[in-house]
Amino acid sequence: MIRPWHARELSTVAILALEVTVFAWYLWPEGDRAHPFVNASNALLILKYSSIYGIAAIGAAIVIISGGIDLAPGAVIALTSVVTGYFFVEGGWTLAPSAAFGLLAGAGAGLVSSWLIVRVGLPPFIATLGVMGIARGLAFIITEARYYDLSQKIPPGSRLLGVPVDWIAPIVMIGGALLFQFLMKRFQWGRAIFAIGGNETAAVFTGIAVGRIKTSVYLVSGLLAAVSGVVLAVAQGQGKADLATGYELDIIASAVVGGASLAGGRGSVIGAVLGALIFGVLRNALPQIPGATFYDRLIVGLVVIVIVVLDQVLVRHER
Repeated sequence: MIRPWHARELSTVAILALEVTVFAWYLWPEGDRAHPFVNASNALLILKYSSIYGIAAIGAAIVIISGGIDLAPGAVIALTSVVTGYFFVEGGWTLAPSAAFGLLAGAGAGLVSSWLIVRVGLPPFIATLGVMGIARGLAFIITEARYYDLSQKIPPGSRLLGVPVDWIAPIVMIGGALLFQFLMKRFQWGRAIFAIGGNETAAVFTGIAVGRIKTSVYLVSGLLAAVSGVVLAVAQGQGKADLATGYELDIIASAVVGGASLAGGRGSVIGAVLGALIFGVLRNALPQIPGATFYDRLIVGLVVIVIVVLDQVLVRHER
């Protein structure tokens, strides 16, 4: 029999394939015109911007599997882009150390969230909601409502370490997904996350250091959101305080659609990336359909509700 998480990943792949097929058919051009949806440049565009959500969705999936929730990734992405832009543009530093400081900002946000949850005892929703406001506020304070133009030093079409800028985000997302899928399935750390999300009390009695694992989970989530921030800053050539506004829903939705159960204890890192691709295709195709531009948020909300309802039904059935 196929394991449940394998089955969920296969169903997510099937949904993605069906979605691409439907849009390819609906947007099929008349005559000999090039297809506006099925072409190499558009595929790269979908992959590029889906990766921004996908990288952060990896961290969101890990948090959800542990039984928590993280509302701060969007704000952390913005703060990271601002910190990276500040040192890169204003400070005149090279990209590597500038990005390193951006990653430190994301790690700091993750540690603050974990401290509030593990040590202070705040619910994850409240703790990460507060960190979201702090991170976004710091980004606005640093920029003073301005933005840092990274495109002056990283023009479109340039290469970083021999890799075209447009390919950096997809490569990072795929590499991160493979790495954390391996860690979650083959290492004690990953098994402990599943155990805590499934039954935290039982995990305590089996000797799992619950506090340490939860701290690491939110630290990883903050770091991956920061990686998304660096990648977004490089891809768009900007460090802005209002970047990634509303990304929280997309990131959490990607993880949930990919199989992460909000009840905790179940989920897949690869599934979260596939979920990000599903929403990436949706957001790319809908603007090409007359009158459908503003339906993406409605559809995302409906999809999340349907998936969560089905997940709750499955949880009750298993009990």
